[in-house]
Amino acid sequence: MSHQVEFRAAGPIGDTDIAAIPAQTIGPAIGYYTLCLGFSLVAKDKRSAVLRRDSVEIGLAVNGADPAQASCWFSVSDVDALWNEFHEKGIEPGIIDEQIYNGKPYRVFFARDPYGVCFCFTQPLNTPESS
Repeated sequence: MSHQVEFRAAGPIGDTDIAAIPAQTIGPAIGYYTLCLGFSLVAKDKRSAVLRRDSVEIGLAVNGADPAQASCWFSVSDVDALWNEFHEKGIEPGIIDEQIYNGKPYRVFFARDPYGVCFCFTQPLNTPESS
């Protein structure tokens, strides 16, 4: 069994509002984010919800925006363990790759929710500093 992966930070890709990630219907979206992505429900009403995993908080909203146009990133403690967690749940995450962002190396993979929202899961690579 894989160890618990910590979600450490989240942010938008493009102009996505991570406090109002678009959803077509709130109930099924909450189900996916809690059962598949491991978030806990903090609050909800008929058109929105607040979810948390570790110290990361996001929101879902039935706001008329197209979920397929929304994207966000999550920094996690262990990309490989999270990939395995998602794979075991049938999420079909993309391949793990190494990418450079702002001059720093990261291990990353992408996944989409059933509504089209794209997620980038990242883990900074520890690189020794030259003395």
